[in-house]
Amino acid sequence: MISKTGPLDQFKIIDCDAHFTEPPELWTARAPATMLDKVPVQRTVDGRTAWYLNEEVWSTTGGNTIQNGQNKILGTHVVQPFEDVDSSSYSVKDRLNLCDQMDIYAQILYPNGIGFASNHIFSIENLSQRKMILEIYNDFFVDVQEEGNNRLYPQAMLPIWDMEFTVTEMTRLIDKGIRGFTLSDKPEMIGLPELWEPYYEPMWDIFNESGAVANFHIGAGMSRAEMEDIRGSRDRQAKVGGEAGASDGSLRPIPTKAPTYWSQFGHQRRLAIHATQMYMSNVRIITNLCMSNLFDRYPKLNIVSAESGIGWIPFILEALEYQFDEMITESDELLSTQRRPTEYFRDHLYVMFWFEQSAPAKLIPEVGINNVLVETDVPHPTCLFPSTREHFERVLADVDPAVQRRVLQDNAAELYDIAI
Repeated sequence: MISKTGPLDQFKIIDCDAHFTEPPELWTARAPATMLDKVPVQRTVDGRTAWYLNEEVWSTTGGNTIQNGQNKILGTHVVQPFEDVDSSSYSVKDRLNLCDQMDIYAQILYPNGIGFASNHIFSIENLSQRKMILEIYNDFFVDVQEEGNNRLYPQAMLPIWDMEFTVTEMTRLIDKGIRGFTLSDKPEMIGLPELWEPYYEPMWDIFNESGAVANFHIGAGMSRAEMEDIRGSRDRQAKVGGEAGASDGSLRPIPTKAPTYWSQFGHQRRLAIHATQMYMSNVRIITNLCMSNLFDRYPKLNIVSAESGIGWIPFILEALEYQFDEMITESDELLSTQRRPTEYFRDHLYVMFWFEQSAPAKLIPEVGINNVLVETDVPHPTCLFPSTREHFERVLADVDPAVQRRVLQDNAAELYDIAI
């Protein structure tokens, strides 16, 4: 790594949320020759690259804002065409070089274009094709970890639509050194049971006994259609009603689901509004976990809320405690808890920050010194590139060095079993 001097030079910063973009040959280089027509392929049409499956557009190439020459492009979500994307987004060697430039010791990696959990793959109707595509993807992540020289740690996908397959895949990948898995926070929205239900007990058993981390990345619960709808908003005009404006008193058709933004905003402002609200979308999974007895049943379970920030956490913990006392007077037969919400949070949950300034400087003790991680979100929009260490030096300038060490290094090293 490049040696730099500064207030944080004694620490090995572990980035707990970065994304590894799917390279063009991901599936075609690994699939049997007889199955090449059944796996995703990249195609560029009219200057825009996408993943195609079964001769139809299946996915974008994901959030990529670092262009060739390591230029961060503002105002866009997806650098197009793919040949303009900097190779540090999808090459292990070049990603490690980028980490050196940013003074990042290790990265926890999530998927990019095909979603942050397995919902994109779940949308594939043919079960054998779906199985092959997921296995190849996870094999690719194993390769990334092996090539990453103990510095890159991808979080694999789980086929939660098939619990027997999930158990097999978890066991296989843990044996290969994978440290954790990324999950949908609301599988019930795609027709599967809720996460507390007996259906998931074999999965939670493996998490509990293996030490593998269960990761809930913001947006991971979105269906393929929802995610592609958000990504594709630049290519269409939002439609919310008739020609008459609200000023003339006319009624508009009522949408089935309110968008996160007002209809007259352009693409850039829509993405900014959606992203701002998305950071706090994991409030649902955090509050449900802390109000349930899942941690009583699985006392060694570790869960990460990725890319969700930390500034709102003290309020949510206070609200959980207040509502716990004010509202819960009866026992829920299936989910009655043995401890208080904040106790569960402190012992089992991890959250992280990147761009924030006031929360890291003032609120880490309120969130929990042992519960806070850091991230860069490379190569997504708003990622901390290139001045990563300088940002952390600034926002943690008045934080005790022992707390700095835990937040920047030790919490993540212990959680993901990373040698430092």
